[in-house]
Amino acid sequence: MKYNEKLLIFFILLSIGFAKILFAVKYENNLFIKDVRPMGMGGAFTAISDDEDTFFYNCAGITQIYEDTLQIFSLRADVDNHVIKAYDFYNENKDNILNFMDLSPEKKGEFVDKIVNSNMLNCAPNVLVSLPNILFIKRPIAIKRSKNFLNFGLGFFSYVKVIGEFDKGALLPSLSYKGEVTGVGMLPIAFRIYSLNSLNLPGVLSLGVNLKYMYRLVNSKEDLSLIEIGNFDFGGNFFDATAFGVDFGAIYYLNSRWHLGINTTDLYNSQFKYKKSKIRFGDDKKSDSIADTYDSQEISPVLNIGCAYIPEKFYYWPGKYIYTNENITFAFDLADLNNPNESFSLTPFKKIHIGTECRLKPFSLRAGLNSGYPSFGAGISLKAVNLEYAFYGEEKGILPGQDPDWVHSFLLSIKLRWGRAISLVKEKKHC
Repeated sequence: MKYNEKLLIFFILLSIGFAKILFAVKYENNLFIKDVRPMGMGGAFTAISDDEDTFFYNCAGITQIYEDTLQIFSLRADVDNHVIKAYDFYNENKDNILNFMDLSPEKKGEFVDKIVNSNMLNCAPNVLVSLPNILFIKRPIAIKRSKNFLNFGLGFFSYVKVIGEFDKGALLPSLSYKGEVTGVGMLPIAFRIYSLNSLNLPGVLSLGVNLKYMYRLVNSKEDLSLIEIGNFDFGGNFFDATAFGVDFGAIYYLNSRWHLGINTTDLYNSQFKYKKSKIRFGDDKKSDSIADTYDSQEISPVLNIGCAYIPEKFYYWPGKYIYTNENITFAFDLADLNNPNESFSLTPFKKIHIGTECRLKPFSLRAGLNSGYPSFGAGISLKAVNLEYAFYGEEKGILPGQDPDWVHSFLLSIKLRWGRAISLVKEKKHC
């Protein structure tokens, strides 16, 4: 099979799998990894953030990590229900796909019509792979002449994502795609303030700031017909850019039961200025026809607020209860409140995230509502190995119920912990 024929088969499969999306947007995609544990809880995690997920959900949460923690490896994978549909379509039409160039003109036309008229045009596979995601969090450091503590961390994260557009409105189907390879380095720093007497407030306050350095490599092409796909070459289509970002987070521990959190990411509209990358594939001569730069694009700030409740007792009958030993958590979030395209008055249910978690070491069970769609999760946390799974629905459209997607998420991570701050843990129980 010739090189161009392989490319044609690849892009036919890609066109089958990707639904139409908008590329002409002002803002760059947010560099945010939806972690498996929070998504099992419906995405409600702003006021919890008590593990390594704090890097993305609330940087103030690192003050709840009382041991030196080193994550040496993490593999995250997402697969949605559209991938299964695309796989089934491939099995049913395998011969036509693999031998497309050998088909008669009539058979080729029939197969193209089948693609256009099938429900696969509304199928948008979502496969995300994120690794190796290395991080370190330092246990609390006492600040001299005060009862306050300082935590800091350092993390390196990366993931691969592909976005596609299949236009069935033309005489022949056309394909646009955008592939992204993203890497981000993070430096969260947080203070835990134990005395709020000057503000006449009870409880404890954690404040955090997260400094980010981001890199993104983009490869894209628009409006490729099936004929053009056969002569397509990747050369010269790669662009890359770097940007700096700042996140801010706070968690107020009213007592050991109630926590309130707020988190905002990319406060200053982190800006990417794309330039032609030195990476080349295929025919370099074609790179001369590619513009040297993209227009600058910004990441829109995101504002989330939330609360968490850790009950002392669990009532299973009026007057009947069992002590929870702080192993049950309920959480509620309002997310992306400052999005001008999705105001709270227009999409209130899409902003709402509700979740609960029950921990029976080493196992955890989770459930919730993610923008109105159910979510479930489970995990097992051993001494060094952590396994997580979540299944949840999410809304790709603006309005609830407009374009639902169902995602399976998996996580394998390897972590080392040492040097537990025992005195601080005892203090936490009385905050």
